[in-house]
Amino acid sequence: MTPRMLKQTLEEWSREVHVPADLAGRALRRRSRLRLTRFAGAVSCAAVVAAVALLVPLVVAPRFASPVDTGGAPVVVPVQPYRQTTPAQDVLADTENSPPKTMIAAGRVAVSAYYTWRSRTVAGRKVLDRTWYLLDQVTGSYEKTEWGWAEVAPGLRWAAVLEKDLPVRRIGIFDMETRRVRAWVPVDHPVGGVAWSPDGTRLLATTYDESPDLDMTSVGERRCPPTQAAATPEDPRKPQYPRMTSTSRTGFYVVDVATATSGDFHAVDPCLTDNSNVRRDFRWSDDGALAWERSAIVRRPDAFYDLDGRPHDAPDGYVLTESQAGVSPDGTLLAGRDGMPTKVTELSTGTVVGRQQVLQLRAWADDRRLVALGCAGTCGSEFHNGLVLVGVDGKDMVQLSVYRKNSLKPEAWQPVLTLR
Repeated sequence: MTPRMLKQTLEEWSREVHVPADLAGRALRRRSRLRLTRFAGAVSCAAVVAAVALLVPLVVAPRFASPVDTGGAPVVVPVQPYRQTTPAQDVLADTENSPPKTMIAAGRVAVSAYYTWRSRTVAGRKVLDRTWYLLDQVTGSYEKTEWGWAEVAPGLRWAAVLEKDLPVRRIGIFDMETRRVRAWVPVDHPVGGVAWSPDGTRLLATTYDESPDLDMTSVGERRCPPTQAAATPEDPRKPQYPRMTSTSRTGFYVVDVATATSGDFHAVDPCLTDNSNVRRDFRWSDDGALAWERSAIVRRPDAFYDLDGRPHDAPDGYVLTESQAGVSPDGTLLAGRDGMPTKVTELSTGTVVGRQQVLQLRAWADDRRLVALGCAGTCGSEFHNGLVLVGVDGKDMVQLSVYRKNSLKPEAWQPVLTLR
């Protein structure tokens, strides 16, 4: 029995306790026997106190405590490969609270976490500071955490967490049910971001020399050697030009979650791709075989690397996407770029099959519906927005969250969507 289950059981028992109507009479009748039973009562009291002393640490244990010492035995995390299941409730919305207090979900995806942000100055340099809130499926609510970064695995059972003041030298494997860190994974090169593999058994941990959330004005640019830009059908030229990069990214680790081991460090030259962003976290290819870096230049191909850090060709069936939603689960439709109205096209023909009066297409709820960023009213401001569920045909729009008054304002909450 987990601590949370025990706490719930004790609360249920407490609600069943009742005071007998003749309690006063019983007390008077037993007064004469008090001296005879005092010793036995003291023993019983001691037993109850001892029992409570054993139970209380389980009930009120720190929510984010370190894992129990295994005495040097190998750590085993009971992670299982992710399998898509049909959710018990298709749509869950919170249109009363901003940030949300109760679980938001639609179809196969859920808001697994969200963060608020603010800027702070560290040693004269501006850095983006996030406060993370993680979903608690038992209570159906979001809980504030002390982590500097959090990434929830598909299935919503596990999360990878990093402590404040990124980058850090250990990765926590957080149990979303017991609300405890199950294991810490130490690393020699500090990590600033993590991503779960599609099957939820491995992590791609991106390493940095400095905070990946430094403001662009606080980062010293590094000059890359002149190179030929990759040619595309829209831009067949290959001009020589000097490039600059602002990132301190150094490479990545592939973490095996079941054994809580990081494997070898793989260095990746930040000058290999045209991307001037400070945070440049690696993600996984759809098949989980390659590391992937989204291009920061419109219509230029994304970059792929094998799991030893070497540049690699794009995987078979790779589609250059222009939205977070990408290709539909059945592989037939493609979500279009941001900007109202958005559109969905048939992947095989390029035919537009629907347009939606929303700002961004964020994730596929199923083969015919998407979770999107919609704007309030007549869309007087694109920053007055919130999550909605919309059909490919643009109809049957359902509001999922409160429309934020200004999504660019500090402390505005930013949702993270994960397969459930």
